[in-house]
Amino acid sequence: MNKQVAYRLLEKNMLGYADLIGVPVQPVWERLVPIKTGTGLTALPIDNDMLAYTGNLIFVRESVLAKLRQAASMLAKVNSELQLQVVYGYRALSVQQKLFLKYRKQFESTYSGKALDEATHRLIAVPEIAGHPTGGAVDIQITNAGVPIDMGTNIWEFVKDSFTFSPFIGQEAQDNRRLLRRIMMDAGFAPFDGEWWHFSYGDKEWAAYYKKPFAIYSQIEFQIEP
Repeated sequence: MNKQVAYRLLEKNMLGYADLIGVPVQPVWERLVPIKTGTGLTALPIDNDMLAYTGNLIFVRESVLAKLRQAASMLAKVNSELQLQVVYGYRALSVQQKLFLKYRKQFESTYSGKALDEATHRLIAVPEIAGHPTGGAVDIQITNAGVPIDMGTNIWEFVKDSFTFSPFIGQEAQDNRRLLRRIMMDAGFAPFDGEWWHFSYGDKEWAAYYKKPFAIYSQIEFQIEP
């Protein structure tokens, strides 16, 4: 199959800006908590976006951390040598807004209005519907002794072969993506199949994917509770 045709077919099945903008939120209160490295679950920030807020720690909501531990336990049962590694969790809304405006400029000569937001959203989520500022979204990979296993592309490699079900990567990488997707979904996360590494719980994408009546996490300001 022609690559561009295959990519378009895959994109048709992905949730976009228009699918998420109308999802209501009935927020529950949960703290943001740090992911502490353990036997099967590690945390290693992929960049310094949140350094001024959280230092070298990655924060998520309490239920998200519990579900990550559950997923790590399931992975260990498949292969005790593998670990889940979270490279990004909570993102301050101000950081999300800055990134969105930066990438939006790339599309201004081609799109306008809602089409511009939709195009930009494919690369960086529109701030008011983004999952990372809720503390409910994570970017995650599988490692073996700290080394990422083959996923076909690097994490945060924003190319179309990073679509979860791209048929243009090796069989081992396809199997590894399916393993990650399966254990994360079994733990209650929703996948975003435009990025094999992105999963969420409680945000608008999670609610839309599982056809929930509402999301349970809204954007939250960073603070450490005593």
